[in-house]
Amino acid sequence: MAESSSNQVVPMHIKSGESYVIKPRTMKVREDELVVQVESPVDFASLVYHGFDVSSYFLRHDLDIYFRMVNGPTYKELVKNFWVKAEVYDKKAAKLEEIDKINGDLSLKGKSKE
Repeated sequence: MAESSSNQVVPMHIKSGESYVIKPRTMKVREDELVVQVESPVDFASLVYHGFDVSSYFLRHDLDIYFRMVNGPTYKELVKNFWVKAEVYDKKAAKLEEIDKINGDLSLKGKSKE
């Protein structure tokens, strides 16, 4: 399962003067077709409304900074850009592919991906 050299990620040294490589899209959906659903993971106002004021507990444990970060802004364009370039690694499918390659080429028997 070797990758071509053009798809390998190489760290960019800022002072080298080289330009960075933009990862290609992995899906055909255009970014303007995607809809990002923004929600607050912890809605303290709703909890208070329903009689559960837990904010003082989190303040005592200095967790207010964490919840401000989690409930902070969502950068929709960044999320969409990530979605169209994201890849999913399926460990089970990779193992089945490895077994297929080994069964197809007897010289690979006993060898691993490394």
